[in-house]
Amino acid sequence: GNARAEAINDVETGTVDSTLARFGIDTLIHGHTHRPAIHRDGGRTRIVLGDWYEQGSLLRMDAEGYALETLRRSPAGS
Repeated sequence: GNARAEAINDVETGTVDSTLARFGIDTLIHGHTHRPAIHRDGGRTRIVLGDWYEQGSLLRMDAEGYALETLRRSPAGS
C-alpha cells in the first residue's frame, strides 16, 4: 500500500500522546481509521476497532488484557 495514504488515514501519534498525558490516561479506544489493531508504546495502549462494512470487530477485556476479535459478515440471504 501507499505509505503516505496509510499515514493520512491513521492518527497523529504526537497528538494522541499529548492528549493521553494531558488527561493522565494510558489507554485510548477508538474507531474511524478502519485499521483494527492494538498499539502499545511507552506504557500507553491505543486500541483501534474495525469498520463494520466488511467485518465487525469487538474488543474483549479480562484479567489477561485486551483482545480484538473479528466478526465476519454472512453472505446475503444466509
